[in-house]
Amino acid sequence: MLNDLRYAIRKLLKNPGFTTVAVVTLALGIGANSAMFSVVNAILLRPLPFKAADRLLWITEFYPRSNTSFVLAPDFVGWRQQNQTFEEMAAYGTGVSPFTNLVVPGVGQPERVHSARVTANFFSLLGIHPFLGREFLPEEDRPGARPVALLDHDLWRRRFGADPAAVGKTVLLDGSPFTVVGVLHADFRFPAEFQGEVF
Repeated sequence: MLNDLRYAIRKLLKNPGFTTVAVVTLALGIGANSAMFSVVNAILLRPLPFKAADRLLWITEFYPRSNTSFVLAPDFVGWRQQNQTFEEMAAYGTGVSPFTNLVVPGVGQPERVHSARVTANFFSLLGIHPFLGREFLPEEDRPGARPVALLDHDLWRRRFGADPAAVGKTVLLDGSPFTVVGVLHADFRFPAEFQGEVF
């Protein structure tokens, strides 16, 4: 076997053009296989980190003219009112821009953070319970309700120094006051293309 290996190396060194093509072909093949396995593993093999992940379904509407997909709020409300198939339905939205200017009165400078608006049952549907504080209440999901927010664990540590007294404080999101009602666990990952920090 050692002699065969030496012979192969000698042959490859004699033909540098063939060797380069062979090495590049192998590299591309291995890279493509690794990428495909990563995608298949993330989407098909590894379950989502939520309760009853095999029973979760994500629904959207696709608009070919703008090549985008989203669900209008009135459509979601209609789906939920007429639903006879699903046990529960929740929604989230990031708006035109998922970034929000966060101001913590008396604590540092304003900061741009990722944010998402979610229905009150969003976290309970996923089986996610706050690390600190409480979940959203159904009455906080109605028009005119007092604005409340849940914080991502990293944001809580960074802006509040991991102080439990952050729950109950007021933060300004794009100039509007929101009461912090809870902090999410450190291992929570938002089920979308970006990582949210304020909900």
